[in-house]
This record gives sequence, C-alpha cells and structure tokens, in this order.
Amino acid sequence: MTTVPIQLDDRRDHDRRLDPRTVTAPPPESRATVRTAPLPTTACYPPLFAVMGAHGGAGTSTLARWWAPAADTGDQWPSSDRTTQRVLLAARLCLPGLTAAADRLREWHAGLVPQGITVIGLVLTPVSGRRAPVTVRRYRATVAELVTPIYDIAWHDELACLEISDLAQFFPGERSPARRGRASLTRSVPAEVHRAAEDLLARIAAERAVDSQSSEDTQ
Repeated sequence: MTTVPIQLDDRRDHDRRLDPRTVTAPPPESRATVRTAPLPTTACYPPLFAVMGAHGGAGTSTLARWWAPAADTGDQWPSSDRTTQRVLLAARLCLPGLTAAADRLREWHAGLVPQGITVIGLVLTPVSGRRAPVTVRRYRATVAELVTPIYDIAWHDELACLEISDLAQFFPGERSPARRGRASLTRSVPAEVHRAAEDLLARIAAERAVDSQSSEDTQ
C-alpha cells in the first residue's frame, strides 16, 4: 500500500486539484455520469466516504462491503450534499482500468464534477494472482501523479466462492484482527483492507480537525 504521512496542515480538499489549465480533460462521451440521489446508509451511521468505480467491474460492491463506513456509488459521481461527497476512486490494475482512473481523475482536476466532490484516493484491485506486467506498473506510476494516496488490494481466491453479504467488515473503533494466513474472509477482512481503512479514517479525522480549527479561527 502506498501512503503519505498525515499532517494537519495538508492541502484542503479543493486545493488538492491541479490547476485546471494544466489538465487535458477527457471528451464528454468519456466522462462519468452523476448520481443525484443521496448515498445509501447500510450501517448504523451515514457513510464517511463513497467508493466510485472508474469503470464497470472495479469491485466497488466488495470494497464498500469490507469498509462499513463506505457507500457504493457505482460508476457515478455522488452529487447530493445530503450524504458524503468524499470519493475513493476504484479501478482494476490493468491498462484499461488505469486509463479509466486517469480519465476520472482528470475530470475532477479539470473541475468537471459536481460541486463539493473531493477525491481522497485511489484503490487498485488486481485482475489475477500474478504480478502486474511491467507496462501496467509503469502506467500506474503515471496515474500516481494525479492522486495520493493509492491503496493496493491483493488477490484473494476465496472471493470467487462467497456472496458479498458473507464478507466480514471493518468497523471504526473495533479491534477485530485483520485476516491472517488462511483465516476466512467471512471472519475478518484482509490485512491490506484493514490498513487502508485505518489510513482513510485517520486522514478524514485530520481533515475534520483542520476544518474545526478553521471554523473557530473565523468566529
């Protein structure tokens, strides 16, 4: 998993974007559609972030199941301000998946997404249990220039034999161990999924602390 240190003075959501004048936006026919309805609340609290697929089959349903604080927004930008507009982009670790992720990121950097949306990272899932080809790894490095952090999820054969509803979940504040060795995915989430969740929630908490401090300073 690739991460950067968390700092309370990190750039704010709207400042994470590149200068729109330096970004080549994808053509209209290649842009994502927009979700106008609020995101679903599947846990006992509203979602803290949305998992958005850069393309079909990006694994958003599985990821949103693993992370209880997340909601699945499919392949659409969440435009309703009634629920979170923090977006964790998801894509497969292959050239088509990375190309789609780059398109979505350039849309955001170019200001072509609904107001209020901020991309908080990119999560990549493999297409097989083998190491990605060198051409894919090189293009991943190029896409990394458009977003930080990037979370890499490992290949898990067991997913092919389970319903999404059977998967274990990560809940904030719980100390349930991440999956180790041959432990079933029905009992605990994979270690890298656990680490990504902790990192995401820490970043969100840090941003909220900055927002709270800024609000107090202006009063």
